[in-house]
Amino acid sequence: MPTSSPSMSSSFSDAPVILESPTASTGYRKMPSKLSTPPAMQPTRRRLHRRRRREPQLDHHLTDRLDMLARYLQRASKIDFQEALHAQTQRAIDDLLDNIHSFFFLYEAEKRPLWRLAQTGRLVHEVESFHRNLDAITGRCGLAVAASNGSSSSLPRWQARWRRMRAERLVFFRSYLEDHEAVAVSNSRVREPADQFELLTLLKYDVQKFDTLLTADELELSERTFTFVTGCCNNTMNFDTQLRRMALPEWFVAPYDRTKQQIKWQRAAVTVKKAPQTMTSTECLKLANTWSRLQCPHVMKLFGACHIGRRRFFVVAEGTPLTRCFGDEGFPLWRAFHEAALALQYLHERRVGFDALSCADLILFRCGDRDAVMLAGFNLKQMRETFVVFDGMEKYEEALDPLLEDNLSDDGFDDVDTIRQEHNSSSKPTILQGESENTTSSYWQAPELKTSRSMGPTEASDIYALGVCVIEAFSGGNVWGNSGEREQNYRQVPTMRRLPRPSALADARQWDLVERMCSFDPKSRPTLAEVLVSFQTFAEDEDKANADFSSSKRRRKFRHHSSRQIHSRATSASIACALSEVQAWCDEASESSALNYQLYERMDDISARLEMMNTDDAIAHLPMLAELIFRFRDLLQRHVNENPLLRLAATRHVVKTIEELHGELDALMDHLQLIRSGASIHSWHLQLSSYREQLWKRLRLALTLDAQTLSGELDGEEELLLLGASLAFEAKKRSKSYTAKDLELLQISLVQVEETYQPMVPGPIPGFRTTESKTILALPSWFIPPYEVLFNELDDFSRGSFGSVHFGKWMDTNVLIKKMLAPEGSRVVTPLYSRRCTKSNAKEPTDEPYEQFLNEISVWSKLKHPNVLKLLGACHVGQRQFILREQATEGTIDSFVSSKSVEERSARARRKLHEAALGLHYLHAQNVVHADLRCSNILVDADGVVKLADFGFNSLKTTTQSNDSISDRSRWVAPECLRGETPTFASNVYSFAMCAIEVVSGDVPWGCKMADADVLTKIREGFLPPRPANCFSDAEWSLIERMCCIDPSERISIDEVVKLLA
Repeated sequence: MPTSSPSMSSSFSDAPVILESPTASTGYRKMPSKLSTPPAMQPTRRRLHRRRRREPQLDHHLTDRLDMLARYLQRASKIDFQEALHAQTQRAIDDLLDNIHSFFFLYEAEKRPLWRLAQTGRLVHEVESFHRNLDAITGRCGLAVAASNGSSSSLPRWQARWRRMRAERLVFFRSYLEDHEAVAVSNSRVREPADQFELLTLLKYDVQKFDTLLTADELELSERTFTFVTGCCNNTMNFDTQLRRMALPEWFVAPYDRTKQQIKWQRAAVTVKKAPQTMTSTECLKLANTWSRLQCPHVMKLFGACHIGRRRFFVVAEGTPLTRCFGDEGFPLWRAFHEAALALQYLHERRVGFDALSCADLILFRCGDRDAVMLAGFNLKQMRETFVVFDGMEKYEEALDPLLEDNLSDDGFDDVDTIRQEHNSSSKPTILQGESENTTSSYWQAPELKTSRSMGPTEASDIYALGVCVIEAFSGGNVWGNSGEREQNYRQVPTMRRLPRPSALADARQWDLVERMCSFDPKSRPTLAEVLVSFQTFAEDEDKANADFSSSKRRRKFRHHSSRQIHSRATSASIACALSEVQAWCDEASESSALNYQLYERMDDISARLEMMNTDDAIAHLPMLAELIFRFRDLLQRHVNENPLLRLAATRHVVKTIEELHGELDALMDHLQLIRSGASIHSWHLQLSSYREQLWKRLRLALTLDAQTLSGELDGEEELLLLGASLAFEAKKRSKSYTAKDLELLQISLVQVEETYQPMVPGPIPGFRTTESKTILALPSWFIPPYEVLFNELDDFSRGSFGSVHFGKWMDTNVLIKKMLAPEGSRVVTPLYSRRCTKSNAKEPTDEPYEQFLNEISVWSKLKHPNVLKLLGACHVGQRQFILREQATEGTIDSFVSSKSVEERSARARRKLHEAALGLHYLHAQNVVHADLRCSNILVDADGVVKLADFGFNSLKTTTQSNDSISDRSRWVAPECLRGETPTFASNVYSFAMCAIEVVSGDVPWGCKMADADVLTKIREGFLPPRPANCFSDAEWSLIERMCCIDPSERISIDEVVKLLA
């Protein structure tokens, strides 16, 4: 055999052949000790019967193949192999054997036959994956897999034997269900409602997730078993006897998936947290439903949960509790608590609070160059509202927030544990017992929550708990002081009704606020708005104390000096990490899991081959492979987060993208001269065609849903509207990708969506209807569905009150995506500041803010000028609204100018300001006001051309947030706008003058040392910023003064500014 890699030097026809084992599928033998499971002891009278009715040992075929490959490698001399190839093959075999052992050990540990039957799809998926991995290992060695007669191996022999073994397993379970004695045993095992519910859920989960892998006979058996279980005990849980009609929460994770101690989920390391033993299935279900719908950067994301069985759990992001940072010098505690207060604000707006809270619930996650704090949701609870008062008694009901309303997909789950409800209260350590019990983490509760009349958490009780968390953090976790003071302080709490003051809280203002937050009287506690403002001030003071004040690091507003995308270096480690993320997501979208796994397995095999080659040519091609893997990862990340119906609407795009990635993988393998015929996973065309047809069938089936089922499958009108927009987009702009029959089906479904939507929201549909068209097909020209845009939602380079900014791709073009925060209500958007106006003044805001939002996007989409950033499109429906624009990789104008040498800076500043003035002049000529004009919205592209951007779109927020943003923008806002007047052309000229001061001087208007409140006072009184030293000539400063006249009518026009700057 040549000394070079067999996979590269020999053809398939010359490769040695490993024959399939001729062992009959019914010939069982004892498994190797590593794969064996001790048989359960059975009563004597059943031993013979049980041996006769034995479930097929499906792992024997795998061990047969592994044994043959291992024996071949033992016979082959290492001289015949490259040393790296030989070692890698041995490691791959060992890893595969370990995976097989782990899977079957857990599978066989389940002694209840019906519970094993409920894992049919999972079993098929895992075993076929093991076989394909073995194919890849064999192909990597340059070996072929052929039948015993030596014929071609276009269809590996293992599939035929595997089909026979699956059929034998079906025979076993059918006979089990027909056996009266077995039925009696199974009936007794599912007599308890919790067991019955667990089995039904697992059956539904298995069929829903792996239905494309199951045969018709296997699906029929699952349906039959489902009917049998619902008939046990007279169907006390009132489940529908048809499996296909049972709904399953999107966040559900099966109990057997809990064996994965730590995995990657959307680029985030996740961990598994056990639910308290006292938490019932109903409580677990409600918590998961509430938590899963929270989309806030300061609330820890729930990836999944299991609410069935005896071991319930939650899958959450892995972070570092704040308790581990106690005592770390320089750690920004006040910044952490400010972010926690922001999370409480978000939760309270949705009428959600905490039963208890501690510093252990404040979790740190790395965000850029700092740690961001998120609140864990294990103690979340829906608040109750007072709705009537009579006879001196207050009545309460649970608040129903439209964003947290009951998901219709959860129908049928509310009856869990109603027959055998556990009423044990999940009491947590309170302020009076947490430290005394020496608990690892203390959970703080407000005094009113510990009374028998408590109706659950309130805003005031959360403020109390947050206040005690502050004390806990500043005392280093020792709330009660040292050992000598502990008992005395602990006993004084009930009588003195106050908590001990930590020595680290020496500032009188800080302690006064915390003491009021921890008041025993809820009415004496400050509001959350006051807490937020105070925490923000304390955090700024803390930042000043920790900052290194050097001449090069003056206090300035935070800015990104460049928006150029930074690509991580393509290494074997980074590729392996990305592949693990892809693998974790592959089956999250059950309808396309087969397509996903097929592509993943090819990428994994190519990565292994490149690592084995270890040559300069292979290393040079790592970035090419990494780019393909990252694209696939980002596609999966966005796709799996959508509703199943919305995912199906994106079928065309998903199939097209996967086919393109397959083609690029083929080109990469051909360039590297890697043999594709040696492993079955690289013969992808035929399998992909089959998988694609299955996906199209599911789409056609989904499009035939009636109105009631359609509204039940979607979470409210926003998702229904997004489905309609996506279908309209496909029918209107992607019609060439569909057959005439499928296109007709799209049109019919579109009418069905509109008819379903009309009863929800009577009247016209903003963004769709026009005077000429009365259907949802009248999409705006700039609409882009979310699935057409590829970007990583967890990888943002900027974040603000509007949302976050991401790099991405659209139509193979690098773009910048502004992802907006989810709207607070259905299609409710606060008016933007930018708007059409007359030559002298702006029009008054329209009565329809959502329509105004749509109109302004339409205006931006029509603007064509070299100095105006191009809007590529937007999505205005659904919970993931975004704006798509071209990239400006050199960052903001002030950072671009300051990056140049001192000699160049002055001349470059004036040239770039002239370009910005040209863009503003064009906007005014188009009757458009840019009312958020500041340097952060004047960008520079890769060619050094200035672009005006974001004509107020970063003010897309709630009213409260918009008012707060005025303070952030006060240094650039004209005096009349601070008084509440509508932005005008003249106010644009004033703001442009402030930008000129910032660009030329290198510092913000009014200097870095003046507080925002003082700046507001100065501007309202008509003062100008002080003239920066050695920056402006007298003529230039005179121009600034003319642009900043207190009377807007006296300011010069932008037309004159352009002429003077030229």
